[in-house]
Amino acid sequence: MDFERFDLVLAMDEAVYDHLRRVAPQGRSRKVRLFLEFAPQLGRRDVPDPYYGGAAGFEDVLDLVEEGARGLLAALAARE
Repeated sequence: MDFERFDLVLAMDEAVYDHLRRVAPQGRSRKVRLFLEFAPQLGRRDVPDPYYGGAAGFEDVLDLVEEGARGLLAALAARE
C-alpha cells in the first residue's frame, strides 16, 4: 500500500485528505499532506475539480498545480 511504500501521500483537497488520514495505518497518517501546503502564498488549501469551470477552470488548476509542484520540489530538495 502507498502508506508503506512512500514517504509522502498528497491529497488535492480536504475531503480526500480527511479520508486518507482515516484509512492510514496507525502511525502513517503523518505522511498525508495537502498538495497546496507547498504553495502557501496562494492562500488556498484545495485544488478544485477543473471540469466545473470550463476552459478557464483547467487553466486555473494548471496554475495551482505548477505552483504546488515548485513548492514541493523545493521542499524535497531542502530535505537532501
